[in-house]
Amino acid sequence: MMRIINAQENNKIFERHFTKEKKILFRIVPESKRMFELIKTNGLKITRYTLTNNILTNETIVNNFLHPYWETDSLKWLPLFRKDKNKIGFIYNAIFQNKADAKLSLTQKEKQEKILYDLLLLSCDFDAEVAKACGLFFTDSNITSNANYVYKIAAYTNTTSITSKEVVSFTVSSSVLSTNKKIAGLSGRSKNKVATLKWKATDYNSDYSGYNIERSEDSLAFKKINSTPVILLSSQFEKKKEYIFYNDTMPASNKKYFYRIKGINFFGEESDPSNAISIFSSAPINSVPMFDSVLVVENRRVVLKWRMENDKETSFPKKYILLHSQKDNGVYKVLFESKNNLSFTDLEPESSNFYKVGAITYNNDTIYSYSRMATITDTIPPIPPTNLRATVNKNGVVLIQWKKNKEADLQGYKLFKANALNEEFVQINDKFIKDTSYTDKLNLKTLTKKIYYALAASDNNFNTSIRCLPIEVKRPDTIPPANPLLNSLYPEQAGIKLTFILSKSEDVAKHVLSRKTETGPFVDIKLFTQKDSLGIFLDTIVEFGQTYTYQLKAFDEDNNTAASKMLTLKYQIGFRKKLNSLTYKVDRTLKVISLTWAYNEQQIEKFILYRAKKNEPLTIIKTLNGKTLSYIDKTPNMGNVYEYRIKAVLYNGDESIISDAVKVEY
Repeated sequence: MMRIINAQENNKIFERHFTKEKKILFRIVPESKRMFELIKTNGLKITRYTLTNNILTNETIVNNFLHPYWETDSLKWLPLFRKDKNKIGFIYNAIFQNKADAKLSLTQKEKQEKILYDLLLLSCDFDAEVAKACGLFFTDSNITSNANYVYKIAAYTNTTSITSKEVVSFTVSSSVLSTNKKIAGLSGRSKNKVATLKWKATDYNSDYSGYNIERSEDSLAFKKINSTPVILLSSQFEKKKEYIFYNDTMPASNKKYFYRIKGINFFGEESDPSNAISIFSSAPINSVPMFDSVLVVENRRVVLKWRMENDKETSFPKKYILLHSQKDNGVYKVLFESKNNLSFTDLEPESSNFYKVGAITYNNDTIYSYSRMATITDTIPPIPPTNLRATVNKNGVVLIQWKKNKEADLQGYKLFKANALNEEFVQINDKFIKDTSYTDKLNLKTLTKKIYYALAASDNNFNTSIRCLPIEVKRPDTIPPANPLLNSLYPEQAGIKLTFILSKSEDVAKHVLSRKTETGPFVDIKLFTQKDSLGIFLDTIVEFGQTYTYQLKAFDEDNNTAASKMLTLKYQIGFRKKLNSLTYKVDRTLKVISLTWAYNEQQIEKFILYRAKKNEPLTIIKTLNGKTLSYIDKTPNMGNVYEYRIKAVLYNGDESIISDAVKVEY
């Protein structure tokens, strides 16, 4: 009797399944050659149960004896041999005639057996018929939709026994259909007539065991071009290999081909095609580009012509690029590119020029020529500098700046200075200025108020531009202007009137009048220009009894300051502002007239209220406390028109101007 299968001795099997609408495909994968031999000799029993509410029912034998085709079963083996005798011959020998070389050591024999067994399993992955022949494939077509099944696979204990030992059990839902993963990310490139395809196979390791490659000439009709499935192979030095690279020699040159791949799942079925890519088959290029001629014309332009060294290959590249640098080992920049135009005229060459031509192939490789040199004798000066500007501080230090010229052969700048535009400009730097700024020191002990600067640029051949337009710089003024005069302050009913004389200095930019109270700081209250020549100003924002101090300052263009003497005045004219808030209300039921008022002065001793009948003089009808703001007149007579007025009297004796009359018809 054979040994009972024991998982602890690595006698395991694994399964894969693929669920379709009316059937489920199964692949058996023995973990070891020993387990495969057990299946070959004893066979497997496949039982299915329906799982309902965690209860197994409807026991069904799906396959009572799953095993490889018998060695002598020619009825099954011969059709396979006729289809592919080499592949089936290998499978047949691997199952039944796997005899290692007697000269090999035990380790070598085990290694050889493992390689043959791995190839056997790989062949089962690619072809369902091969997997059936090996006893590692079965189909369950007697299923219903939306059902849960439990499958149990058991191995018979010996070749004649009806007793079996369960090896593996698993659940499958017929409602969850399997799908093949979409393959994306196929890319490729070509070199000469060889197309190299590339895709990340590790993304599909759990879905596909191999791939088929398809090619098309019109992107519509594709044909498989590989004779055996393409798989991801890695050596001991490529343990982290992720991509498959596949080379295909394209049949014709100068023609576009289209490629796509299909995955082969573990049941021998192909997936949907991947994304399609196009690759151009270019003719091989065996020569390099070269210059036919490089001519300098009129010392102003360079005419270049080129071709391939083998003139027959001139039309092979996808395009040509012309590159330029000022140094042979410098950075080259593309001047021109074209497929068919093999000449170019450089209209803006430098004094020193190096050229290369590059031939770009259809697989985007670039073949470069040797460099060629062309020299231009420079007689053209740089353009005049632009954006010349200057700032000067109070010590006479001038910072002059300008925009950098764009000429590559610029040597530096020359800076010129003059006291007047009609004088000769004199160069002030003895060496070329390399930067875009320069510092100069002005003499402040001079009567000349302005200075002028101009700039010129020079190249490496000492060609010098014309000077740019000069700029004007004002010398700093450290002398304050003449003092303005603040002559007098007069209190008036409307405010305080000031009389003054502005500074006579010509460079005065403004005058500012400031005012302060006894406790507060100076505050600017008026700005005068030189056109304000009246010499009179009325300050209306003042309060009776307050003391004010005034000062007038002159500022020149350099912010030098001169101030007048300060004048102080207490604003006091004997009268305070008029009380204008007297209002009334007539109550004919109570036979009274109610009067109210408001007055925002301080230190009020009393209010004096006046009344008069129409066309009669005013008389005092009541003197009220300074805190009283209302009065009820209880003595009016019906049918009269009354006129009321009021004034305030302060403790210091000042009085407000009597209010305007309020007329009341009673």
